[in-house]
Amino acid sequence: MSSLGTSYLSNYALSKIAAAQMSVFSNVATLITIIAGVLFLNEAFHFYHLIGGIMIIIGVIGTNFAGKKVKRIQKKTYKSCTSND
Repeated sequence: MSSLGTSYLSNYALSKIAAAQMSVFSNVATLITIIAGVLFLNEAFHFYHLIGGIMIIIGVIGTNFAGKKVKRIQKKTYKSCTSND
């Protein structure tokens, strides 16, 4: 059920943000599924769930910050190439 919910939310988000950003955030669906399993199905939460969750969060944050940095560099390079000094 939680996978179905994250699929619907992913489709909705795709209508609001770019596909490249959505593909990064789709990794968060795994976290939601783990949390829902623990809360609603009383599944065991193990250490490897925590490590995997931390890795997903670091990946999502790192990708977003790296993407913003690359865009800034591209804008600076484009401005310097197009300026007629």
